[in-house]
Amino acid sequence: MPEHLVLYAAIIFGIAMVGGIITLIRRWSDELLHMFLSFGAGIFLGTVFLHLLPETFSGPDVAKSAPFALIGYLLLFFIEKILFARKDGGVEHGHMVISITAFVGLSVHSFIEGLGLAVGSEYPRIESAILISILAHKMTASFSLTSLFVLAKMPKGKSLLMLTVFSLMAPLGALLLAPVISSESDALLAPLVGLTSGTFLYVAVGELLPEVFHTRQRRWLKLVLLFLGAIFMGFLSLNHAH
Repeated sequence: MPEHLVLYAAIIFGIAMVGGIITLIRRWSDELLHMFLSFGAGIFLGTVFLHLLPETFSGPDVAKSAPFALIGYLLLFFIEKILFARKDGGVEHGHMVISITAFVGLSVHSFIEGLGLAVGSEYPRIESAILISILAHKMTASFSLTSLFVLAKMPKGKSLLMLTVFSLMAPLGALLLAPVISSESDALLAPLVGLTSGTFLYVAVGELLPEVFHTRQRRWLKLVLLFLGAIFMGFLSLNHAH
């Protein structure tokens, strides 16, 4: 296992923890949390449409990866609409359902990101691009996820535990799978990239966007922040080698 991969894993964990703890150390208004979520939603959309989906539908293994994108999307749909559905509803319950499904989807995505980083360690030419892509949205992802925990009125101890688990997923993916990763792993990556594309797409479109725009307050500012997040990932994609 490359020694620098351990350092990268530690940096990713630290960035993710900092992004989430910022949300927990003080009381943020719901309106301000939604502002942050707007930018985060733009980050997620940019990642899906400018990074993950192009990777899913490129290369010779598209027939293998594309169905997994649908599977990933439907998996989170099932978790939210069937597995965690309740008749009592309510605003806080809705936030709790969204936060749990977002936690599942983003954790799956982070674990697969770790796998991608492990594979990148076999190709030094693209390794730095993969690391930058992960770091570019990791703090925002953890901030947005923990914001959902706060909106759901989740106890701080439980929020911190779930944040820690989420922050560990990418490092675990990299460190656990690095010993078995080789340059022949492309066939394995194709369905995994498709799976994370579907889960990430559902988190962005099925969860964050409805949450951000469920009220009319400052909707134009939210829209601007959404575009800024997507534009940021657009600039990143210009220099990102898949």
